[in-house]
Amino acid sequence: MTLSDLASIGGFISGIAVVVTLIFLLIQMRQANVNQRALMQQMRSARSIDTILRHAEPGLNETISLAMQGEAALNDPQIRSFLAAIAATQVNWEDSFLQRQAGTLDAAGFEADENSLRDYAAVPAFRVAWRMSRKYFCSGYREFGDAIMREIKAAPPQDLKSTWTAMMAEETAAIGKPG
Repeated sequence: MTLSDLASIGGFISGIAVVVTLIFLLIQMRQANVNQRALMQQMRSARSIDTILRHAEPGLNETISLAMQGEAALNDPQIRSFLAAIAATQVNWEDSFLQRQAGTLDAAGFEADENSLRDYAAVPAFRVAWRMSRKYFCSGYREFGDAIMREIKAAPPQDLKSTWTAMMAEETAAIGKPG
């Protein structure tokens, strides 16, 4: 075996090593992408949970409930609290919108936020909050929100007490029935 033959074998082995290294690099990049998407979804969930829990705090919850039930006679602090609560929710949704556009949030993650926005879009108080605050959001999200507001018409407030009572009656009735 000549020196030239050994050099050829060495070049061939080097080529294989490069291909193997590239394969491992591609696998690593794919895993990093999956991990990044998981982190983005986890952060979206954490933001949403935090917003929901803050809305459940007694003082703010009462103000939100009054506004969502159509109470027009809110005082200035109540209006500001409601607008701030809705703005926090909207910033959360805007972030999900931007992440979806950037490809860092998948369709399933964004779907939940879009569904929430569509539900809220029927509530007159939310529609007022949108009109008062839409200028603070990026143009893409404003267009997205405006399109939903045009599509979804205002509806009477949901009677949560009646809905709760009816569903509880259904569930408790099912307890006594076998299988």
